[in-house]
Amino acid sequence: MKGAALAAVVLVPAVAYADADGLKGTVASVTINETYADDYTAERGNLIVNEGSVARKYQWGGTACNGKNLSEANIALLFRALEATDKLEVVPSYKGGAGGARCLVGFRVQVIAAPPAN
Repeated sequence: MKGAALAAVVLVPAVAYADADGLKGTVASVTINETYADDYTAERGNLIVNEGSVARKYQWGGTACNGKNLSEANIALLFRALEATDKLEVVPSYKGGAGGARCLVGFRVQVIAAPPAN
């Protein structure tokens, strides 16, 4: 009996939900929803990243991204990246959320590389 139980556990495939990286881009906007906002239930906030020709939304918290919240310190970093869009770019890390939402679970801020000299 123990062997059958162990075999059942071993045969169940492990599902790994690794973080996915978005494309690097500049911060176009950061939105914070307070408890009285209409969108608060759906999301605590979102980040819009200009990824070349696409403006992509990454969000956190709420029903779309339950349990995936950002700290105040990380939100402040996103605002600093917004203030320095000519110098800094971000690479968001996300997990899939409800309704196809991209739930922000981390990000990298980096200096925009200078174009190569000719």
